[in-house]
Parts: sequence; C-alpha cells; structure tokens
Amino acid sequence: MPLSLLKTAQGHPMLVELKNGDTYNGHLVNCDTWMNVNLREVICTSKDGDRFWKMPECYIRGNTIKYIRVPNEVSRRSQLQWVTSL
Repeated sequence: MPLSLLKTAQGHPMLVELKNGDTYNGHLVNCDTWMNVNLREVICTSKDGDRFWKMPECYIRGNTIKYIRVPNEVSRRSQLQWVTSL
C-alpha cells in the first residue's frame, strides 16, 4: 500500500488487522515511513471475536500489520491525486 494512500486517509476511519489476528477499528491520526500508525477512537477485537476493548488512542508498529482497509472514497481520492500529479 503506498504511503500516499495512508496520508490521504488521515482523519478517516480504517480497519487494521495484525499478523496475530487482532483487529483495530479507528480513525487514522498519523503514519510514518515504516507504516507505524496512530489511531484514535479505537475498538480492538480479539482474533476469535469474543473480546472487545475501547481505547481513546493506540499506536501500532508497521511490522505487525497484516493488512489495512480504508474507505473506497479515500482510495479514489488518492488515485485522483496521483493521476493529476503526473
């Protein structure tokens, strides 16, 4: 995933699944070049889906991330910005 997409996604909701199976749903505050992300208003779900935690903010190391899902509108906006920059 290009970092430009993550930069465009700042302030938007996203889902982050970790390699251990836990998922984090929250609004992206910031990301860096190593794909470390800060989320706010976070709901964490255990990999079995039985436990939930609500956190005001969390930090996730990029090397623990399996995948990130962003809203379609963010993806389209990022693509449009890339095309217009050519």
